[in-house]
Amino acid sequence: MKMKLLRSSGKTPEPFHADRLADFLSPEENRYHHILGVVRLMKEILPKLNFNEEVKKELIQAAYLHDIGYSPKLNKTNFHPFDGACFAFKAGFNKPVIAAVLFHSEAYETVKEKRSDLLPAYSLNHDLLDEQDRLFTDLVTYCDVQTSPQGEKVSLDERVRDVVKRYGEHHPVSRMMIQCKPKYQDIINRVNRWICS
Repeated sequence: MKMKLLRSSGKTPEPFHADRLADFLSPEENRYHHILGVVRLMKEILPKLNFNEEVKKELIQAAYLHDIGYSPKLNKTNFHPFDGACFAFKAGFNKPVIAAVLFHSEAYETVKEKRSDLLPAYSLNHDLLDEQDRLFTDLVTYCDVQTSPQGEKVSLDERVRDVVKRYGEHHPVSRMMIQCKPKYQDIINRVNRWICS
């Protein structure tokens, strides 16, 4: 499967907010509250970063969209970053937003290990990433791995422990989380340097 997602669809996207999110994920589900927690953390750090207002707005949209692929309405491949990125592309969001949804939280590493069917699409789009795409991906990952399923701010260690507790030590999700933890810590350190600079 090859699909070039990191390009413009030519549409103007309808902005995402909590009410629109509820059209895709039930407010009774943890996933909904996790997403809102990621959005809150993004809004918390953005004033500390030297970005223009348009970039800040797009980063908030990326936070809203990062787990939208879990919606039963959008689930086509059982891999939420890919399904979410397909939705973001079709909805008309800009390339950095799509990239953040597609690649957040080391999704490419998971594809390389577990989803060979998606590897051609991921490899194609990985080659198209630019500096801003990577910036968006880092910032969404920073917020994602420091937000609990219930939407509370947590440390990376707490997040990893929670995943292992919920899925079990030998579950593929737990193993990938543990394997990627050093990369997550590198991203957290990098973003913290941006915040402090």
